Amino acid sequence: MFNTMHFQIQYLLWLQNLREVTHGIFDNFFMSATYFGEYIIPLSILALIYWGINKRAGRFILFTYGITLWVNVFLKMTACIKRPWLIDSSIKPVEKAMPAADGYSFPSGHTAGAMAVWGSIAFLWWKNKILRYAMITIVLLVAFSRNYIGVHTPQDVIVSIIAGILIILGVDVVTKITDKNKNADIIFFAVMMFLTLLLCIYIQIKCNIQMQNYNPLTDNLNPLEMKHSVYSKISFIIGTFSGWILEKRFVDFKIPENEFVKKAIYLPAGIICLYVILRYLTGFILPFVPEHIAYTIVWFIASMFITFLYPVVIKMICSNKKQD
Repeated sequence: MFNTMHFQIQYLLWLQNLREVTHGIFDNFFMSATYFGEYIIPLSILALIYWGINKRAGRFILFTYGITLWVNVFLKMTACIKRPWLIDSSIKPVEKAMPAADGYSFPSGHTAGAMAVWGSIAFLWWKNKILRYAMITIVLLVAFSRNYIGVHTPQDVIVSIIAGILIILGVDVVTKITDKNKNADIIFFAVMMFLTLLLCIYIQIKCNIQMQNYNPLTDNLNPLEMKHSVYSKISFIIGTFSGWILEKRFVDFKIPENEFVKKAIYLPAGIICLYVILRYLTGFILPFVPEHIAYTIVWFIASMFITFLYPVVIKMICSNKKQD
């Protein structure tokens, strides 16, 4: 019987050998590529689109990102597949990539995030060939970089790409329904909150079962730590859809037309605020709460900032402008 994991490990070892033979000459390039799947760059682009380019397109990407996180958490906590170096000790990832490679391996969160943002942009502006191929190239670069630096197997990134395509197509249907039906937004919000509640219950039950057989002396991964690692993603899901429905029902901000000066002020200001929240707010909270709770709070604040809090500021600035 063909052993797919053996093949995948051999592929990673081949890439590892390539890194060694070339003395890591491409390491920085692929480390830079992988950043396009991390949260700061994708969320910044998402926010720019939502706040200042096309609100409907931004909402589409928000939905895709939120649902992608849900699917990613569910698959990770269901499959519980270890990272490549825990499967085979001969795998030696690029050292700089290790801090961001926590939690389970399958599927790739970076690739999923890249599909959610860059894949959505390709889908929304499909007729623009330059933009389409540029976005697809970024997704493929992020996916390959996760293999090249040794933190994910091919199946991790392939499944993330396939799941991302299906989610984008599904979100396309959802956005059309919520646009045409008056109360469809409330129903969709309620469904997402219910599914997220079920996800939390599922993760708790799964963790309790795993802890019964957990041996800290022999097991590489602590199920409790794995559970804690997904709290921030769940809080982002809750914040994203809660902020969206609040904005839609009570704010309804409008992107100003032909107001380049105002955009040149409020867009960079918003991105700087978002960066500060994501990068530095955790440090202020850590002295008071455990690390996983701190990240949970920060990710909730970040999602609410993107979807609700900063749109309130934009409306105050541009309240009499026509929506894009």
